[in-house]
Amino acid sequence: MKLPLPFRRDRPIIPSANAQDHAERLIAESLRMLGQVCSKVADAIEAQRLERQGYAHNSYLRRLDDEEDAKKPSGPGTGG
Repeated sequence: MKLPLPFRRDRPIIPSANAQDHAERLIAESLRMLGQVCSKVADAIEAQRLERQGYAHNSYLRRLDDEEDAKKPSGPGTGG
């Protein structure tokens, strides 16, 4: 019967593979979290920019050129 030696030179590869897998998973999750944080910051900056331009928070933008087209007379003889 072969007993395991406490100071063997040939260490198994499986624990290091598990450690590498854990580190890669941790890095990937951290990058995903960083992406979400960057997205939230970008949304906040864009919201502040729109508020400075006079748009209320969570309001829909409306097209002003449609209103101008509706005000213009159309039909025969208007030249348009």
